[in-house]
Amino acid sequence: MLHAIEHQVSRYVLTISVINAVVGLAFAGILYLLRFPLQEALLWGTMVMLLNYAPYVGPLIGMCMMLLVGFIAFDDTLRSLLPAALYLLLHMVEGQIITPIVLGRRMALSPLVLILALMLFGWLWGLVGLLLAVPLLVCVKLVLAQIEGLQGWARLLE
Repeated sequence: MLHAIEHQVSRYVLTISVINAVVGLAFAGILYLLRFPLQEALLWGTMVMLLNYAPYVGPLIGMCMMLLVGFIAFDDTLRSLLPAALYLLLHMVEGQIITPIVLGRRMALSPLVLILALMLFGWLWGLVGLLLAVPLLVCVKLVLAQIEGLQGWARLLE
């Protein structure tokens, strides 16, 4: 059972890392389309990728940084808000649609159960709860699947 838990948690970390890398590359591409030099776009994309590991706090820091970068890079006020607005849009799509669907399929968890677990653990334990919600949910599902008579509860989480 411990080997199965280790395998599932490793899959979770790999999946989150791939999602974060894609988000970072997508944002670097967005900045490149906004006429940022390639090196700067890749730098900010890497920053977005790393900040995406920290729920709530990471995107908040990223938004502040993109506001600052936008005001430094562009003279027009409306255009200077564009990097932060596009970052917010990308983060919302990733956090509300892509991650729950991908994790739900990859981890054999219902996206609804996943979102509810993130909300509950985030409410109970804050940032630490958000980081631990999916691994704990996977562990609970695996334990329920191994105990006689509780397999139905494990299937309910799928």
